[in-house]
Amino acid sequence: MYNSYSIDNKKIKMITSYFSNIRAQIREEIKNANNEILIAVYWFTNQDIFDDLIKKLLSGIKIKLIIHNDFINNREGGLDFQNFINNGGEFYFSTNENPMHNKFCVLDNRTLINGSYNWTYFAEQKNRENILIIKEEPHVITSFINEFNRLISLSNKIDEIELISKFEIGLNDNLNQKTYLAEDILFKAKNDMNMSLVDKAFDIQPNDIKIQKLANELNLLPKYKLKYNIGISIINDEIKLLAKKGDEIPSTFQTIVRTSFDSQTRSNAKIVYGISNSAKNNTVLCEIVFDKIPPMPKGKAEFKFIFSIDKDGNAIIEQLCLANGIKLLKRVKNINLIEKKI
Repeated sequence: MYNSYSIDNKKIKMITSYFSNIRAQIREEIKNANNEILIAVYWFTNQDIFDDLIKKLLSGIKIKLIIHNDFINNREGGLDFQNFINNGGEFYFSTNENPMHNKFCVLDNRTLINGSYNWTYFAEQKNRENILIIKEEPHVITSFINEFNRLISLSNKIDEIELISKFEIGLNDNLNQKTYLAEDILFKAKNDMNMSLVDKAFDIQPNDIKIQKLANELNLLPKYKLKYNIGISIINDEIKLLAKKGDEIPSTFQTIVRTSFDSQTRSNAKIVYGISNSAKNNTVLCEIVFDKIPPMPKGKAEFKFIFSIDKDGNAIIEQLCLANGIKLLKRVKNINLIEKKI
């Protein structure tokens, strides 16, 4: 935190910067508002801040809110913006044609909050963010009020919320809304100690190793580990290790394998699991036949093998030829690969 003060016409001007505990600072400023609050923020999922706004509406304070109309903001299980409207809030959606990407708030025409911070759990728990709180700087604050009014003119005033289905996002999810939202819900689950939210995050991004791994890191899942070594059977009955017994899951592992012969154009990779150093003494999980290897000297054609396994034993094995970019993929399920950590 950094403070800068000056005195003009007996008013104390103050600029304060914050790089942590930002949610608490925003809530404090909202608590102190007495007349009007203007908010323009791209993403807004934080229940605590929303509840503060509802209390202010019920006390008679005028609030105008602009957010972007997307699945993160506007969905079943999200903040109840219809309740905001029903309690007298003035509500606007920005559109893809005129996207509003600001994150600022003006309170009582005398305090400005501005910075990088979306009003989300993701911003609070994961990102490195900042805000400035500026008080009694009329020229600066007036410019933001003018910009807020301009944004209103470019946005749609909403009286009845029409929720967006997760199936409407489709392939045009350029901002990875589902991933962001699933992570945001997990941070909320950790913040509220509400384990029921974990399944909601998984429902938005089913079978997503990254989301499951975050849930694991936040201690929102039982701890699991691999029961066996996972490897690739290579020449002379040897094994190239992908993952080892005891590794925590869900997780993703990878290794590089090279061709064994000059001008080799085909490979038959057996993915095995067990505890033996001999490939033949382990169990075959799956086989990947690759018959489009570019002819090259021995050891020059390289393959990246990627092994991902989730909390339920669902595994994905990818083989990528680094010489031509061709990738093959196998999906298998084997719950015998995993066990709970004691």
